[in-house]
Amino acid sequence: MIAKALETEIEAILNEYGPLTGRKLAEKLGDCEPILLWKACYQSNKFRVINFARYYLRYDVTREDLIRLSPSVLRDFLSFTLIYKTGQRSDATDEAAILANKHRLISLKKLKFARNTLLSLSPESLEMLHYKSCCFIAGDISYFLAHEEPRIHAPTGAKLYGSDIDIIVVYENDTDPDIIRRAEQEVLTYKHRCIKDPGIGQEIDFIFKPVQKMLSQFSYADIHQKIACKILYESFFLYGRLDLYEKLTTDLDFSGTVRKIEDDFAKALAGRKATIKKILKLEQDELDKMDKNTQSLFFFSQERLEFQ
Repeated sequence: MIAKALETEIEAILNEYGPLTGRKLAEKLGDCEPILLWKACYQSNKFRVINFARYYLRYDVTREDLIRLSPSVLRDFLSFTLIYKTGQRSDATDEAAILANKHRLISLKKLKFARNTLLSLSPESLEMLHYKSCCFIAGDISYFLAHEEPRIHAPTGAKLYGSDIDIIVVYENDTDPDIIRRAEQEVLTYKHRCIKDPGIGQEIDFIFKPVQKMLSQFSYADIHQKIACKILYESFFLYGRLDLYEKLTTDLDFSGTVRKIEDDFAKALAGRKATIKKILKLEQDELDKMDKNTQSLFFFSQERLEFQ
């Protein structure tokens, strides 16, 4: 399909259906390559785009500098961007607000699910969480970008709905290790039930760690420490001791780590802008020859490191 024909087809679809997300537009086009659709929408003078995502820092082992922004350029286009014609601006603004609110409600729903996960534990474990720890949540939920798109849990084949739920528990150094092990096992059991139960279909990822380990990770030296710091930086408080949580977030700032995270975000943002400019300049026959660094910013990344 030549670029002019694609532009004409997009225009006809928008005339009929009004503003559409990149994904909905791709579905109506049928067999169009997403990258060609993305280019057509951003390069044509006939179309406008409005975005309703928030960008956040990710660490990606496929990249030389290890950093990128999420959502990726393509996911941002497909899920969090509306394409519209000049005369449809008002409709596009209204629809963007509706979709942003939809993701916010999904995020709040998963946030509630995370808290209920903790409240499902035995009284002894719950008492430990209440008096000896702080629990928080991170990931796209904390940026109100959670989704419920169906996916398959590879190890079991179970059907899941949308974003993982990442729960971090930081407990005082003198906490009874037997109680910690029991609480971990209870969350693990609950996690397996939520994956297997078709009426739930949620995946919980979690980690328990002592305050001493959390503080040592503020050195921000290797990728695992950087992930741990970023998770705390972007987190929402869930349960337990608010004073402990506030102390950790304050120490994260005083240690200078917050500045390092924000510097990495600025570098990742600059890299994203440069990548977009680069891809827009490529001809169709050059798109398959993109280097891996460029590809990692445009396409979805399957690489994920477990947080520590």
